[in-house]
Amino acid sequence: MRIAIFTSFLLAPLAALAAPAQEASGTLRTPPTRALDTRQVVTPAPCAPLNPPPTEEQMKARFDKFATAFLVTKNLTEAFSYISSSYKQHRAGVPDGPEFVLDILGPMWPNVTITDPRWTSNAEYGWLNYKTSAFGEIVDKYKFEAGCITEHWDEGEVYPTD
Repeated sequence: MRIAIFTSFLLAPLAALAAPAQEASGTLRTPPTRALDTRQVVTPAPCAPLNPPPTEEQMKARFDKFATAFLVTKNLTEAFSYISSSYKQHRAGVPDGPEFVLDILGPMWPNVTITDPRWTSNAEYGWLNYKTSAFGEIVDKYKFEAGCITEHWDEGEVYPTD
């Protein structure tokens, strides 16, 4: 059975471990670590909205980093750093927020074979299209707000042709 909820994050690769996040007070805090199976997955601080929002070219560069982290290096800590804490899942039965998807993907993502990855984006949306050893072909659609991924769809999505 194709379970695309596992691909819902979404949502990127630079750091194997997240750097300490800065609180509003200026103090540093270490992101929590989730114990999943025998591995440790570092939960990054959620994406902070950018002000001013990025230009379309800057957003495309951000989405490229997310897609590379998620599909190529399979670094969930980096990928999830592009996802907002208010992340909305447009799939029945899947809770909103990035935590659920991170908990599901964390133990399995390193062992999933990903082939034929491609991605594209514009100023408001980004799409991933790839094949997996576990779930078949996937098309994920993401919405951006102020430089962060805020929404995700993965049922019946079509990769853009233009």
